[in-house]
Amino acid sequence: MRRSLLLIGVILFSFRCFSWDLSGTAGARSNATGNCSVSFNDFWSIQNNPAGMADYQFVSCGLSYENRFFMKELSLYNGAFVMPLKIGTFGLSFSRFGFEKFNENKLGLAYARAFGPYLKMGLKLDYLWFKFSDEYAKRRTATFELGIQSDVTKDLCIGVYIFNPINVKLKTIHNERIPVIFRFGLSYKVTKDFLATTEVEYDSDSGLDYRFGLEYNTLKDFYIRVGVRTNPATACVGVGYSLNRVVIDVSATMNQNTGVSFQSSLIFKIKETGL
Repeated sequence: MRRSLLLIGVILFSFRCFSWDLSGTAGARSNATGNCSVSFNDFWSIQNNPAGMADYQFVSCGLSYENRFFMKELSLYNGAFVMPLKIGTFGLSFSRFGFEKFNENKLGLAYARAFGPYLKMGLKLDYLWFKFSDEYAKRRTATFELGIQSDVTKDLCIGVYIFNPINVKLKTIHNERIPVIFRFGLSYKVTKDFLATTEVEYDSDSGLDYRFGLEYNTLKDFYIRVGVRTNPATACVGVGYSLNRVVIDVSATMNQNTGVSFQSSLIFKIKETGL
């Protein structure tokens, strides 16, 4: 156990992506396209940019799981439920990173709405709590996320997202702060079957991260995806398949320092709203 905790500690303090891990993106689609997500309009927008939920047409629930570096102690879980209504789209999400002795948790309530053909906005309220072994008290705090998207043309979507703009503190000895995350990006449909996306992320803890991804619909409802990001330098691949009302996505990311991580996500489209 001591060796496991030591190894986990080294990884946590060596790589910026674990400074507050649950501010990252959810869903294997995003994971495969270099963690691009801010301009996507899909189910996992509830975690990645709530504005993207505004056009979502299905009452749905979904789960995702990421196994990092083949260590169960570094597992990431996401679950969400999305319900479109006439007054807007509502969603509830939960995320957990870690294991019994150390974990980070986030519970979120989201709302998104379209204001005409060129503007979509989303807001998400988050309750965060941390646990580090049984000897230490849990740390709790709250913050929020904001997102905006605009379909500039039928082929081009631009997105902006910010997590924790109020830069909340944790009540610890050093009053650590949850990082502020800002993303700006766009997606462009080169053809009806080929999508290119790119974005830049600023993390107040670690600086800039540039991302680029491609998605190709090779056959009906089957997708191939590739992507890269710069901080940390990572190559990404993945596939996705939609079978009636079930969407299955898997992805793999490769970093020369830490190795390979895998993510899978599953979405159940319970009912089409027709809104």
